[in-house]
Amino acid sequence: MLGVSVATAAFLQRSRMEELAERARRRARRLGRPVLVSVTTELKPRDPLALFARGLGVTHNRLFWSRPADGLAVAGLGAAWSFAATGPERFALAAHAWRELVEHAEVSADPALPFSGPMAAAGFAFDPLRPTLGHWDGFADGLLLLPRLTLATDGARTSLTVNGLVGPTTSSIQLHLAAVRRLRDLLGRAWQVPRVGAGLELFDALPPGAWRAMVADAVAELRAGTLEKVVLAREVCARSTTPFDPATTLAALCRDYPDTFVFALARGGRTFLGASPERLVSLRGHTVAASSLAGSAPRGANPAEDAALGQALLASPKDRVEHAVVTQMLLAALRHACTEVVVAPEPTLMRLRNVQHLFTPLSATAAIGTSILDLVARLHPTPALGGQPREAALAWIRQHERLDRGWYGAPIGWVDLRGQGEFAVAIRSALVGRYEASLFAGAGIVAASDPEREERETEIKLRAMLGALGDSR
Repeated sequence: MLGVSVATAAFLQRSRMEELAERARRRARRLGRPVLVSVTTELKPRDPLALFARGLGVTHNRLFWSRPADGLAVAGLGAAWSFAATGPERFALAAHAWRELVEHAEVSADPALPFSGPMAAAGFAFDPLRPTLGHWDGFADGLLLLPRLTLATDGARTSLTVNGLVGPTTSSIQLHLAAVRRLRDLLGRAWQVPRVGAGLELFDALPPGAWRAMVADAVAELRAGTLEKVVLAREVCARSTTPFDPATTLAALCRDYPDTFVFALARGGRTFLGASPERLVSLRGHTVAASSLAGSAPRGANPAEDAALGQALLASPKDRVEHAVVTQMLLAALRHACTEVVVAPEPTLMRLRNVQHLFTPLSATAAIGTSILDLVARLHPTPALGGQPREAALAWIRQHERLDRGWYGAPIGWVDLRGQGEFAVAIRSALVGRYEASLFAGAGIVAASDPEREERETEIKLRAMLGALGDSR
């Protein structure tokens, strides 16, 4: 049907909600636990980022996901259901909890609409065994969040999904009406992107020179043959005299980095957000897509310089070795879980606004019953963010890195009713509070690495988030 107003959507959904809620109540009595009800309606065009922006101060839980170049965006408010997992089994625990929730759900959806039906945002810690420092409180080792309201667009059509749990005697109708009424109020007037600040106070989380010294220690170990590669993260802290606005930051990222995955998950007073160029894995039907992204160079000041830098990256033995380690690991992991695995024979260049990378796409066919979370568990962490051999590299990072990565470098994305979805590697990212933010960047260290060059690489990668947060340098 044609898109309708929010008020009309409430009217159209009500009878369907009543029918599904009654069936859910009967099922809840049999199961002895609440049952999910999810109803999707097509709306007239709306901006999901405006909903994310208007949700500030309304709810402690907000999410945003976008692939700007494809016209795809989704925002969610509130929590109809959530699940937190801890420990190394966080992926399996999250997958089981999601299957259990949706197995008996009452759903009214239209597969032609974007993000139709229940969709949970999902985020995970890079390493649940890492030393923790406290600033990632609320961001569990594994988190699934099913919003009360989801507004999505694919550039052509817009959908509104309302989710709620129905117990043996409870009704979702009032929840539904209140949720849609709140949506109507939030979108009642246009949202305009505010101006950002002119500068930030920046400082490294580690003492001056400490990060380069850590790289030098890693190089010495690599040359001794203990490790093949280790990826070291760097944390830069930013302070502002005016409050950060996550929606404004997301708008800047969508504008400047349209070919990335722009994401945000807000919990309480902090938001983890970023613009990642790196897909970890996607699952649509039985089709699996993954990306090898490793090896970096700056962009040039003019086309000739840019081309020269790109060709130098393609010819760099150090970067080609680093890239090959990631590609081979992904290839081996996909072959264990999938059939018809295909990998491009040679890397190409992925060019972003401030940096270019070596890039190799992979595709495969998943077995029947495979969930996107099963694939995430198998692929994370790739050598692009951890190292090789995996366990030895993770142990080295825990002992030497001296920061809490939290969700940096880890899978972030979404899973739907059928267990399909998409996850990016949460790089080019920051954990943003009201006046302070922690920005993260990493570099792959191999035996040929130079500490000063690796630090410059992290500075190039940090520019995306610094600019989006309002720094004018």
